[in-house]
Amino acid sequence: MNNNDQDGYDETLYKFAEYRETNVRQPVEHYTIHNCMLKQFLDKDGLLTGKRVLDLACGHGYYTRELKALGCSYILGIDESPTMIALARDSKWHCSEDIEYMVADVKSLPPLQSSFDLITAFYLFDYAQTSDELLSMVRFIYAQLGESKTFIGVIGNVTGGKDMFNNRKYGITRETKLPFDGDLLPDSTEIIVTMYDTQDMPMCSFSNYHYSPTTYEQVFKEVGFKTFQWVPYQCDPNDPNGTFFEDLIHNAPSIGIIATK
Repeated sequence: MNNNDQDGYDETLYKFAEYRETNVRQPVEHYTIHNCMLKQFLDKDGLLTGKRVLDLACGHGYYTRELKALGCSYILGIDESPTMIALARDSKWHCSEDIEYMVADVKSLPPLQSSFDLITAFYLFDYAQTSDELLSMVRFIYAQLGESKTFIGVIGNVTGGKDMFNNRKYGITRETKLPFDGDLLPDSTEIIVTMYDTQDMPMCSFSNYHYSPTTYEQVFKEVGFKTFQWVPYQCDPNDPNGTFFEDLIHNAPSIGIIATK
């Protein structure tokens, strides 16, 4: 992919992310992350006061800003896309005050100077093309976490089988280049993800890579994490359009991970 193609892809992905923020993200993804994953690590005031946070694969900084709003003392967002980081830094689109951003590839990033109290990575592992790349990502996260500190992540739902591949109702589909039997995909299987706009027209397609739940659990254990937990997607019970998301929850396209060093 040349630079012009990459810029066009990043800008399209940004537009889709903005669409998700008012569609799937708020009642489902946002609710799951904040209420089912992050909440247990907040202080009595519901904040991250005094915490150092690292947000990997931060994209245009949506969750970086969400985490900063919870009062952490320092937050760094890292993404390998210069276009996404430029959008994150652009005050025309976002308030990026007191947030530091960096363009870097986690797989080849040397250790940072100081450890973190919390590391997040939303859809980072989906881009590991080999098990060695997945291992290097998890090793970097482990090295940057303080002792007994926590990692929170979201990936494509590797526990969901074929049923989670078609979520076009919610603007996303997945397919493999080669057919497969049953629900078991080999590790490193390439999955083509296609995103659709509000008129159900394709916006962009890109590749993710599948690893089994067992592989994820083994990699985190090998690196040294003491605990590992899957967190299924949930919908905000108070959302007035909750029935619209029933199919999404039943065949969730994504799943959360919580791991403690």
